[in-house]
Amino acid sequence: MADDITQVRIGKNLIGLRGIPEIFQEVAAREWATPAAAQEELFQRVAGQNYIPSGSREDYRQAVWREFRRFRGESADEQTPAQLEIKVLGLGCSGCRQFYQRVIEILAAHAIVADLQYITDPALLKPYEVRAFPALVINGRLVLAGRIPEAAGLARLILAHAEPSQSGEGRS
Repeated sequence: MADDITQVRIGKNLIGLRGIPEIFQEVAAREWATPAAAQEELFQRVAGQNYIPSGSREDYRQAVWREFRRFRGESADEQTPAQLEIKVLGLGCSGCRQFYQRVIEILAAHAIVADLQYITDPALLKPYEVRAFPALVINGRLVLAGRIPEAAGLARLILAHAEPSQSGEGRS
């Protein structure tokens, strides 16, 4: 279904792209004169269904090609994700947006490198089975839901999951 969203790592970020499985199947089913021709067709089809910032076109092109090669079972250069993955789950309300902003400020203040996502799409929230927002998922584990702790408490929670090399303070 073209409405399905596939997460693709583009640079340091995971970006949700629509229509990836169908596009990959269609392009893989055809014979291409050159890999560059297949790569260009993939990019054009993905760009036709998704917004791609003009300054990031080459990053998207390379990321889609890498994922397509994986889809076909070929080896592909791995994009190294951040060691810390944080997802803020919310409904887009002002409280959830403020919570997300607070997480950004904590990461910046402690120089923590993390893959940070703010997820508000109901279809993407459903797998988490969270009923109270905002919620915080760190490295795949739900660690907070339905409340906004004070900044110091939230910082301790995030720092407890950060590797010592990810921040100047290490673990608390």
